[in-house]
Amino acid sequence: MDQTDSATRTARRMMPAKRDVLPYILLSILLAGLLAVLAGALFAPYYHAVPALLWSLGFCVSGMLLGFLFGIPRSLPSGTVNMPPAEERSNGKRRSGDEPAAMEAAAGASNTIFLGTPTPMEINSNLVEVSDWLTKIIVGVGLIELKSLPATAQGVAAFIAPSLAIDVATGKAVVGGVMLFFSVHGFLIGYLLTRIYLSIMIKRADSLVKNESVRLESGREIEVTELSRLQQKSLEDMQEAVTQLLLARTAGDGEPAVASLAGLQPAQQPAVRILWLDDHPRNNTLLVEQLVRENINVDLVQSLAQAQAMLQKNRYALLITDMARLEGGQRIKDAGVRTVREMKLALPELPILVYCSKDTAASYGREAEAAGARLITTSGTSLLAEVNRLVREER
Repeated sequence: MDQTDSATRTARRMMPAKRDVLPYILLSILLAGLLAVLAGALFAPYYHAVPALLWSLGFCVSGMLLGFLFGIPRSLPSGTVNMPPAEERSNGKRRSGDEPAAMEAAAGASNTIFLGTPTPMEINSNLVEVSDWLTKIIVGVGLIELKSLPATAQGVAAFIAPSLAIDVATGKAVVGGVMLFFSVHGFLIGYLLTRIYLSIMIKRADSLVKNESVRLESGREIEVTELSRLQQKSLEDMQEAVTQLLLARTAGDGEPAVASLAGLQPAQQPAVRILWLDDHPRNNTLLVEQLVRENINVDLVQSLAQAQAMLQKNRYALLITDMARLEGGQRIKDAGVRTVREMKLALPELPILVYCSKDTAASYGREAEAAGARLITTSGTSLLAEVNRLVREER
């Protein structure tokens, strides 16, 4: 079906992506520092360029390593979630109904509790544990040796200064500036890139390892995020159908609405085959699953040519088509209308249902109805009800 959210995602892909400028800013600052080091070799105080550049890059890499250790994202064990601190829970700062009292008791003084069972494959977090251990040691030792830090820095500067082949006092000043600039900037590079970009990469890798997908009864596999999106749409559709039913009953005309919803009951009868034409079949996964449960076999095609070929080989109780779709590499907004017209010429008795978005239904719904479509709907509930009604007639 040509859903509005599919069109929105397509439009977003066509829009120019926003360029992330942070790496360019960090690289520009690094290049500016290296140019400043080279300037000192070309102009006064005329030190040796190669040792100066090597020490600059060395301090930068050391800072990046330290920033990497501090920036590694900490991952929770599988099946755990974060909770508010114990003092906030005791002060009643949580929402009502968030966590049962038993969970809070199990959490104890920790802010992490375990929910559910672990995933089939756990993620190796040794690097995270090593990073956590090293950062604590570095911070602890740094605080203890904070008083001796200036003397240590002067000793390092005195050790490096002779390699620049200039007087010792000037060499110490140059090395001090190099240490301060490249160490701090290297730390920022390592921390920011690790914290921002490595977190995304780790999350993607973890999702692949954890195999965040479910298998439906029909054997099809679907990602959890996609399943949640389709379920949310189904819930909204059901709410709208129930609202219409209540309004119809209030107006004293409840029988048609009740009859349309009665088709949602599972059918324990011989299998029937229907054909579904849609260039985005994934959007209809849950509806197809519901039809399969009712012993209705669904063949999926993505173009009019494929649908015509299938109709020549098999007999179908009905045809479901979307409205706007890609045909021959071009997006045709009234493709559903054209499908109804061509199918009615070839198979006049074939019932055709149009399942599309609200925008395309408003624009081309009357044309499709005039061409011979039995139903033009944006509701999955109404579609299932009409399919069940036609299938009962077929059986």
